Amino acid sequence: MAQSLSLNVSNSVGGSNRAPILVANEYHHWSQRMERYVRRLGRDVWRSIEEGPHFPVLTPVQTDGATARLEGGQPALNHPTKDDLDNIENDAIAFYEISCGVAPDNFDIIINCKSAKEIWDVLKNLYEGSEQAQDKKLTTALNEFNNFKAHFSECLEDSFKSFNLIVTKLSNAGTIRSNHETNLQFLNGLGRH
Repeated sequence: MAQSLSLNVSNSVGGSNRAPILVANEYHHWSQRMERYVRRLGRDVWRSIEEGPHFPVLTPVQTDGATARLEGGQPALNHPTKDDLDNIENDAIAFYEISCGVAPDNFDIIINCKSAKEIWDVLKNLYEGSEQAQDKKLTTALNEFNNFKAHFSECLEDSFKSFNLIVTKLSNAGTIRSNHETNLQFLNGLGRH
């Protein structure tokens, strides 16, 4: 049992040469780990996930002011540039790495995706939901933060863990509170027992 848990943690965290594996209910952590992992591979690899694949612009070859033609009358096109080829390679790396970060039980969800960005967007929509769902998560996290009260019977450490979980939910929902505000809210939530 302990070995199985250790293997699951190792898979979800990934490694220096292995993408983290998406574990159910840990999408937010996985997405942060995956972004850090991919950024290590190169700025342009991450660009492929954020912006989508690169498509080279092939222009007709001009000779003596006229468009060069191939046999059959089609225009001859320039070859992709070195930058185009580098970007295509980065797209392939991003697609491979993000695909490897999806566990077999979720692989059917992304099997028809054609780019790393498409995989990223499908998983984000699946696990984070629509804007309306995200707004609801934020509202819920704000309410929990603002209404935090330590339970009379719990120790300080347990109260802090509960409060820290609320702060993490708030962060995951896109809102960061200053240390001062967080500390003050925690102390106010302790009350006077």
